[in-house]
Amino acid sequence: MDFTRATEVTPEVAAAIDDAFEYHKWTPEQVEAGSKIRKALADAVKAIVAGAPPSPDRSAAIRKCRDARMDANSAITHGGKY
Repeated sequence: MDFTRATEVTPEVAAAIDDAFEYHKWTPEQVEAGSKIRKALADAVKAIVAGAPPSPDRSAAIRKCRDARMDANSAITHGGKY
């Protein structure tokens, strides 16, 4: 259910919103996937810090890696539903 396109809060929409904001404990497989993504993004940030001069653009690149980690965590948690 794509609640971002909803025009009213039906019971189905409300349930999807509640699910999106509920805590979901990860399975061991999800923990493994998250660890791989977290390491890859940390390595990317290390490369950015090592190779790009301090600047607003470098800060934005690092922030986007952090955002990517959070979005990937959400994708893992929700199995791609949102």
